[in-house]
Amino acid sequence: MLFSWLRSRRRRALAAGPFPAEWERLLVAGVRQVAWLPPDDGQLLRGMVAVLLAEKRFEGCSGLELDDEIRVVTAGQMALTALGLSVDLFDRLGSVLLYPGDFKAPRSATLGSGVDIEWREPLEGEVSTTGAMVLSWPRVRAGGRLRDGARALVIHETAHLLDGLDGEIDGAITGGDGRWEEEFAVCRDHYAEVLDEGRAVPFDDYATTSPAEFFAVASECFFQDPHPLWRFDHTLYDLLAMAWRQDPRRRVPASGGARRGG
Repeated sequence: MLFSWLRSRRRRALAAGPFPAEWERLLVAGVRQVAWLPPDDGQLLRGMVAVLLAEKRFEGCSGLELDDEIRVVTAGQMALTALGLSVDLFDRLGSVLLYPGDFKAPRSATLGSGVDIEWREPLEGEVSTTGAMVLSWPRVRAGGRLRDGARALVIHETAHLLDGLDGEIDGAITGGDGRWEEEFAVCRDHYAEVLDEGRAVPFDDYATTSPAEFFAVASECFFQDPHPLWRFDHTLYDLLAMAWRQDPRRRVPASGGARRGG
């Protein structure tokens, strides 16, 4: 109890402190959505950025030299997702590891014959069970500048973080009577049907991989390009708004969302 009180007090002090001018320049240049935030949300986001930079260990890997741009732009996108929740979303996260490009992570599996196999899988990002978020910096930068369509690596991995708060990354975000999960499953089926019919969908078909990936990929679009998502499926948009406790459609201009292939 005492630790929690001291942590909350420290966070309030960090959030209320002055936001360095250099951080401001990097944040506005590297996280385009900051310009569309209402003043109160903008202040809240900057406070979260200050807390994240103070509490989390940001590390450059494979020769990437860490600088303030990398730290501020990454933390700014993390904070954007947490505006409707709180910085507590990241309490289980200790480290943010950034690579100069895509990286390879060790994987293993046991075949039906009982033979164990190991390999290294190329990835853009992941949230590990050891309390680390691992990211490709070029992907992070592209997402912050809205230059990768509706894609945003930081949002994707933060979605997995939110998903995993109940102990399992499975696309089930809320508890209770399971109504959220049931409606979300219907939205997944609708997305798959539209995709099978060859009609346009607002986000990447990687979403069909699993319920967890559907939540993460749809969340990218929810933040980055909310208007097409809302037109595609009102219910899906509302479920995401419930999970993230915010409504990006109120702030992102209808003509100012993610650039397609830019």
